[in-house]
Amino acid sequence: MPRVGRRDFLVLAGSAGLGAVAGCVSGRGSIVSADYSVNPRECSFPIILNSNESPYGAPPSALEAGSKAVTNLSNRYVREQRNNLVADLAGFFGLKQDQILLGCGAIELLKMAADVFCSPDKPPVISDPVYEAIGYFAGLRYISPIKVPAGNGCMGHDLQAMLDTVYGRGGGMVYLCNPCNPTGNVLVRDELTDFIRQIPRDVIIIVDEAYAEYVGPGFYSCLDYVRSGMPNLLVIRTFSKVYGMAGLRVGYCAGSGKLINAMAGHRLWNNINQAGAAAAREALKHSAWVDKVRGENEKTMLRFCRGLESLGIDYIPSSANYVLMSAGILWEDIHLFLYGKGIVAGRKISSMPYHIRISLGYPEEMDYCIEVLSGMRGMSSSI
Repeated sequence: MPRVGRRDFLVLAGSAGLGAVAGCVSGRGSIVSADYSVNPRECSFPIILNSNESPYGAPPSALEAGSKAVTNLSNRYVREQRNNLVADLAGFFGLKQDQILLGCGAIELLKMAADVFCSPDKPPVISDPVYEAIGYFAGLRYISPIKVPAGNGCMGHDLQAMLDTVYGRGGGMVYLCNPCNPTGNVLVRDELTDFIRQIPRDVIIIVDEAYAEYVGPGFYSCLDYVRSGMPNLLVIRTFSKVYGMAGLRVGYCAGSGKLINAMAGHRLWNNINQAGAAAAREALKHSAWVDKVRGENEKTMLRFCRGLESLGIDYIPSSANYVLMSAGILWEDIHLFLYGKGIVAGRKISSMPYHIRISLGYPEEMDYCIEVLSGMRGMSSSI
């Protein structure tokens, strides 16, 4: 695939005004059923496709519960509601309450894990590329993570190479992201089982399952290991993604009581809020909403990827709500070009400089994204 020079792309992007977005369809996609619906809204710009948020938001009753909590409890610290959410999660997943820890989104829990289980002598072992939080928080404490290239054949995690690294170079923690951010690939039961069983018991395994609900019933969750009593494994999840509550900041971690207790002393006091706790408790009751959002995501994914294929743009098949694609153009240039057209796309991945991650929005937004990419391909072919 031909590559376009930086200078050419800066010229193209600089001449592209936000007026070009006027042709976008004004209607929004919707999830429609007898009990769950999202009201269509007019198209707005910029189109935010950079943080893997759900365009469909939270179940309406969850938003109502959060709103009531703001009205009735905003003057009180979130103590009882926090404890109730822990109890609800324990019941939902078949765990004990002392096996669950809440966080201000998954991000606070990842920070706690880096603070507690990593040191200069025992750095984290992470894939490259992968979600950057563990590496970032370790770096704040002058701890250099050991990065293991995923490899072209893996596109997510090279588990054997990570295992070899643990035995050859050590490490206090191994971080897996499943589905992997940014590639969207899923680790299946057999490879997870083989890997986890071979990790030394003094090395903590963190499995980030932020996007698990997007995979569907076939997803193998490492929560099974927590239920079985594995002492060195933690699973982190969030209400930010499929539940559509990124702005309410509620995440949770499951693991042995010993690991949870070690992390608990590092959490922020009153680290979740009344609205988030109330909305999360209500959202847990609505598996049908999760199914609807997942279904809409699958349809939009198929539609968007077919569009990429029609343009000859390479991408990595994803089981989450984002696509890592490459048009053979440096990230800086395609990111700036898309921004000039009203689309905010994902972060730079140092080890994949010609790739960019696109979150899935409403179908109309993704159609517009394909239209923009089509124009880019047309211009690049004439250069």
